[in-house]
Amino acid sequence: MIYIVILLSVFLADLLLKLHVERKIKYGEEHPLLKGKFLIRRLDNKGLAFGKLSEHPRMIRWGTLGTLIFTLLYYIWLLMKPGQRVKKAGISMVIGGGLCNWYDRLRQGYVTDYISINSKWKKLKRVVFNISDFFIFLGSILYLLGSFKRNTGK
Repeated sequence: MIYIVILLSVFLADLLLKLHVERKIKYGEEHPLLKGKFLIRRLDNKGLAFGKLSEHPRMIRWGTLGTLIFTLLYYIWLLMKPGQRVKKAGISMVIGGGLCNWYDRLRQGYVTDYISINSKWKKLKRVVFNISDFFIFLGSILYLLGSFKRNTGK
């Protein structure tokens, strides 16, 4: 089923990239990507987005696990329904990214982030994310767009 492939592809792609970054990139190094539009640099994020709640690692670990379990149950239910391809693709991306980030937390106590946008705006340049974060964002948008589309069973 294509939606399981999407989920696993997001999970495995980010997992492999994180392992590569953890082995090859030292803190403080910046490596330009795509003609300098993006930067590869390593950040260990103990919190949620932008390091929020980093002082509560157990709450983050168990809270995200609970959210993932609830979302996986909904995902299984959604996969059994006909149509709703955009919603299914979107939630596949969200779960793939969420699982990879959660696995990172479980494995090492933090999430490895490694991409930032090389921008003139310092606040934007300071934001560091990973492929899972990107797919969580993209998948959420797709899911919302799919929610507005009328379900015709296709």
